[in-house]
Amino acid sequence: LIHFYKRKMSASRKIFDAHFHIFDLEKRDSFPNQNVSMGFPSPDQAAIHRNHTASEAEQAMASVRITEAIFVQCYNDCPEEIDWVLNQFQGKECLKGFVAGLDPTKHNKLKENIEKFSKIENPKFVGVRHLIALEESLDFSIREDFLQGLQILAEHGLTFDLHSYPNNIQHIPTIAKRIPKLKMVIDHIAKPYYHDESAFKDWCEKMKQAAECPNVYCKLSGLINEIPDWSVEKFKPYVDFCVEVFGVSRCFYGSDWPVCNLATPPIQYRNVPELLENLLASRSESEKDDIFYNNA
Repeated sequence: LIHFYKRKMSASRKIFDAHFHIFDLEKRDSFPNQNVSMGFPSPDQAAIHRNHTASEAEQAMASVRITEAIFVQCYNDCPEEIDWVLNQFQGKECLKGFVAGLDPTKHNKLKENIEKFSKIENPKFVGVRHLIALEESLDFSIREDFLQGLQILAEHGLTFDLHSYPNNIQHIPTIAKRIPKLKMVIDHIAKPYYHDESAFKDWCEKMKQAAECPNVYCKLSGLINEIPDWSVEKFKPYVDFCVEVFGVSRCFYGSDWPVCNLATPPIQYRNVPELLENLLASRSESEKDDIFYNNA
């Protein structure tokens, strides 16, 4: 009965999905400046290795009455992706914002596209992501040209999404202190090495250091597909720690649809918010409302 009640709450709760994708494989292969990020999704990711449309995304979120969401880039240095996404969502109301794949090291191109996308009122241009985990050097994020690009984002009131793993989050405090006006979001709780229990302590230490910077936020996303036979118990230590060190006010929900469909056993969209609902079972209703909607 308790489990049913929690599931029912999740279905009725107001939710803002702050992280989803759509893509078209043929369109992806036609983008200029082909780079390693454009290998996504790969043939090895069989469950999602096909086109995913705006209508399909809208329908998936509508299954739990979500009507507000933010698209997050898939491809580095690819403003053309955003042009395509905006075209796909014409006439649809669910897209409220987008995070573009712009390269912070290409300053002139960055400024040109910030000017272009900032003219769009709805959906709103909210930030930039560059898949730093795909860069060869773990020190890429503290290169001077990269930091200068992040400063440009801060000057325009844009956020920066950190596509991070435990081996490249150690520089977050350095960036946060260098550019205190830049709001940064750690995607997918920095993708902990869930299968290596010995890595938990190191992940905790680095996330705590990041959380000590008030301009760093944590997206409670990208969970369900990371552990086979996923369960609340397997993710609870990680989510509990994130909410503890960042505080409720700097945590928020994202589905990472359709990547979440890589989960085993297979899932439906509703399983993603239900998982987080159960992970937050000890939190008050107002705290859960903040994480699921108000903080987005």
